[in-house]
Amino acid sequence: MPKRLYQLDSYQTAFRAKVVDISQYQKGIAVVLDATLFYPESGGQPSDRGELGGEEVVDVIEGEDEILHILAKEPTFKIGDEIEGRIAWERRFINMQQHTGQHVLSQAFLRRLGAKTVSSSLGTEHSTIDIDKLNLTWSEVEEVERLANKIVYENRSVRIYEVASGEAQGLRVKKPVDRDVLRIVEVEDFDKSPCGGTHCRRTGEVGLIKVLRWEKVRHTSRVEFICGRLAELDYFWKSRFIVELAQEMTTKDTSIPAKIRSMIGERKELARTVEKLQAQLVRYEAHQLEDDAERIGGAEVIVRYFPEKGPGAVRTIALELTKKPGRVAMLAGGRDRLHLVFSRSEDLEIDMRPLMRVACEVIDGRGGGKPEVCQGGGRKVGAVQQALERARENLHKIIAKA
Repeated sequence: MPKRLYQLDSYQTAFRAKVVDISQYQKGIAVVLDATLFYPESGGQPSDRGELGGEEVVDVIEGEDEILHILAKEPTFKIGDEIEGRIAWERRFINMQQHTGQHVLSQAFLRRLGAKTVSSSLGTEHSTIDIDKLNLTWSEVEEVERLANKIVYENRSVRIYEVASGEAQGLRVKKPVDRDVLRIVEVEDFDKSPCGGTHCRRTGEVGLIKVLRWEKVRHTSRVEFICGRLAELDYFWKSRFIVELAQEMTTKDTSIPAKIRSMIGERKELARTVEKLQAQLVRYEAHQLEDDAERIGGAEVIVRYFPEKGPGAVRTIALELTKKPGRVAMLAGGRDRLHLVFSRSEDLEIDMRPLMRVACEVIDGRGGGKPEVCQGGGRKVGAVQQALERARENLHKIIAKA
């Protein structure tokens, strides 16, 4: 195994190492070194980025007995060369903040709510922990946050050391340990956890720990959180959004939630009113179409194209028309794509599906449904009148045979 320099000093950004192997890896090039500062993605922590020998490192992967540094293209260096590597510090430090913050937050959940962390995942935009407690409340989460940030403000030391696996009793271990030696990350007088990740030297460097939301995942609660720089960025945009919104609504920042809830209520009431008016409009439009009905045999047949109407409106009008006995409605709508709805009254025994098939052949589309009502569609909008006329002609033939 290569020497893992990142475990010796998380703050070191540059190093020199010997190239052990270079090989093709999927769509990139994998470089193996005899030592590395690059953290490979593992333990829920994202991998580092940076440069090797002047080439960009796009990923770092943990192999069976090696660490693969993935480059986007063939490097200029070769096996046996000693090269310089440099990690992207801002990404590394953000990952350190999230990982140390996760240890603090997990212990805070355990101390305040008795909730154990069963898994964790750290990301470049947000991180999560899964805890064995359901039905969290905001008041409980705020209590946990207060404890976590108290540990941050006290700027406690974060110590890293190794112990024999037999000494792991009493540590916060998420799964059985099969190693002889454990690397321990200890937050002073607060938490001790086995961990191979990169961490801050003191909790003050973690910055603000903020829970964003949570959701039920199987038998756990998945808690989404951010720390430090990510929390700053989140606060910046949310603060600006709230201030600008308050200015537009000429109200206080703290009044925004109540204002928005009121607007949502008004919007729902308005939507109900619009729905009622639309139903009335449909009935009115259907009534207007009755005057244009053509008598074919014993049926009143209404054929019409509505360029401005979508499939829902066309279907509603067709069904409204055929509520009355002795009716057939063959309607179309849409400008960019045609929507066809063919419907007939319950007292008629006409099968609308063959009519829909012949219409869809004309507009290069397809459709289907039940004998009493079916739908279809196609892209040849210019052929809509031809399609409706073809269906009308076939209806004549069906009624004539009956």
